[in-house]
Amino acid sequence: MSPHEVVIVGGARTPMAEYVGAFKDVSAIELGAKAAAAALHTGDYVIAVAAYRALAQRDRSRAGEAADGLERVARAALAANDRAAVVSALAALRAVAPERPLGRYARLAALDATERGDSAAALAILPSAVATAGDPRTADSLLYLYGMAAARARDCTTAVAAFEGVIRRQRESAVQDAAREGISLCALIEGQRLLEAGKPADAESWFRRATAPGAPPEVTRGAFLGLGDVRLAQGDVPGALESYQQALVGGAPGDTITQRAQAKINALGKADAPATPPNQP
Repeated sequence: MSPHEVVIVGGARTPMAEYVGAFKDVSAIELGAKAAAAALHTGDYVIAVAAYRALAQRDRSRAGEAADGLERVARAALAANDRAAVVSALAALRAVAPERPLGRYARLAALDATERGDSAAALAILPSAVATAGDPRTADSLLYLYGMAAARARDCTTAVAAFEGVIRRQRESAVQDAAREGISLCALIEGQRLLEAGKPADAESWFRRATAPGAPPEVTRGAFLGLGDVRLAQGDVPGALESYQQALVGGAPGDTITQRAQAKINALGKADAPATPPNQP
């Protein structure tokens, strides 16, 4: 049969070359779907994940089928204690069907995103992981991770709300202590941001929050350094000197905060020193 001849498909006349090409495409997609199912059946999860992802990419109308297959891969890999395969399947599932809830797999996907430092993915997945956590302590740990991911993304409003939620629940003392440290760190970051933006009055309350009990020493010292800058911007030189002195407390000679605080103190001392009178003849 010549490529220029036609065939009747569903009552329509279709050129033979176009019909053969379409048949080849359908055959390749079907072959890919069968290869994915076979790889899953034999426990070759790497190939299964790649094949299901390719199925969705080649035919978007079968994205749901591919997503179902990827969920089966994740379930089988979890049963086989193959965490790497679970994470790979969940990453492909998010790419293929981003609107589909991860359910009980959300925790694994969230932990993987956190370990990789992928703040955007962690922020997207962690709320679902918190909601589906099996016990309150796990939920608090995941909520803390959500706060840390937000802090890394410099979204301190979200981070502080998450940390305060952990503290308010009062379920796990270790996580509560970490959340208090997280609040102080975020407060320091936000204070510095506002100070750099020329808003010392707004920065002051954040710096004070960073000095609250439970804050890590370096965060507290950094906050006092910021408070000194706030006082200086307000024209309160004695107040600035006092804050810079507090920034020195607990520091080691030569550390960054000590050097910065001492330089500011020295600069203020020179500014306040009386001018040396000229030598008399």
